[in-house]
Amino acid sequence: MAGIGFELRSILRERKLTSVLTAFGYSAMLSSGPYFVSILSIIFAGWLAYTFVEDKVLVRQFQVSVTYLIAFSLIYTGASQLVFTRYISDVIFVKEFRRIMPNFAGVVVLNMITGFLVCLGFVVYAFRDQGYLYAILFLFSFTTLCGVWMTTILLTSLKNYKYILLSFSAGYGVFVLLSYFLVNYGLNGLMFSFLAGQAVLFALLAGYTMHSFRSEMLLEFDFTNLKKIYPSLVLTGFFYNMGVWADKFVFWLNGSTSQSVVGPLRASVLYDIPVFLAYLTMAPGMASLFLKLEGEFAEIYDRYYKAVREGATLDKLYDLGDEVVDSARTLVLDVMRIQAIGLIFVFLFEVVIFRFFGLSLVYIPLFNVLSIGTFLQLLFIAILSLAFYFDRRREAFLMSLAFVLLNLSLSQLSILLGPYYYGYGFVVSLFVSNIMGIVLLRRFLYEIHYQTFMLR
Repeated sequence: MAGIGFELRSILRERKLTSVLTAFGYSAMLSSGPYFVSILSIIFAGWLAYTFVEDKVLVRQFQVSVTYLIAFSLIYTGASQLVFTRYISDVIFVKEFRRIMPNFAGVVVLNMITGFLVCLGFVVYAFRDQGYLYAILFLFSFTTLCGVWMTTILLTSLKNYKYILLSFSAGYGVFVLLSYFLVNYGLNGLMFSFLAGQAVLFALLAGYTMHSFRSEMLLEFDFTNLKKIYPSLVLTGFFYNMGVWADKFVFWLNGSTSQSVVGPLRASVLYDIPVFLAYLTMAPGMASLFLKLEGEFAEIYDRYYKAVREGATLDKLYDLGDEVVDSARTLVLDVMRIQAIGLIFVFLFEVVIFRFFGLSLVYIPLFNVLSIGTFLQLLFIAILSLAFYFDRRREAFLMSLAFVLLNLSLSQLSILLGPYYYGYGFVVSLFVSNIMGIVLLRRFLYEIHYQTFMLR
């Protein structure tokens, strides 16, 4: 399960510029590949619709529908994601591999059934005027996405990044292909194409999991055992996903910054386009984070805690502990450096980029602010990843709680202050949350031996 780390380290072992570039490109593909495949596929489907459909409003309705589906499903499954990941980690540690598949089936069934029932109530109320077919497609797309996220989170925790990327490429490839043939059927044709693509993606991910972890048991809910659930992880997963979308919902639900698109679903043109472009700038930093985390930090971390378990000498533990602290510090600093360099290039050529894609230059000031926000979000992810590695659940919970509360309140405040302040709620909330995380993580790292031996 550490195959990705071994592969990255073998590439870097050559100590050549080409090997570094190869490892960085490999990391970028694995860390950001599914994200970019999804976005580019939706953009391409929208372009097809603009080309072949006379009613351009349908394209906007489709893109907004997919955005809400992704947001709702991520937030809904957020409460289960970290809990299940922790359960799988504990199962692997004690080598009870037979429990992986039945509990995977259990968490997927639980999320999909409850998600179906919750979404059913929503679509019955929200889409009475949109027609039954659209409501049904929305309902089943949401249910399928709940299964996709839970399967992806398992394979990510097991470091099967390659298969995730290939599955996303296949699933969204089906979506794009079907959208080409069904685009003339308007909104329902595009929604069906999206649902079919997600169904293929889910089948590929779930099928691989069931094949890899065969078990005599078909279904088990051992992960719901109260003795094995950490409430802080439930809340952290929910708060983090809610925090990521909090500023978007604030702008979507405010009448002065949004417009109704389909049923109760609203969108903010002035905020959505800049924030969408800003998230695309995260690719260099994500690649750097993936490379440092899987290619270097994970190995040093394992070496230290293996020495702890095997009773190494005190001098050896101090040396390995210093390596862990240095590696964690280097990881955060390198992610910041790489992402900062990437942002500088984006800022230098942003006018050219905007003109190339035919976007109004009016969006640039907000885009710059939100790009700084995504820079800080990447730093937030790096700190949160380290907190989870060290099992610092309290620190992760406090960071996520601060993020969602500050993002909600400050984004609302930015709207009250006026357009000049748009985006600053997102930026300030992440800045404060990162400072909190750095202080808490720094305190732990300086006491790593005491925390490891005395507080367990």
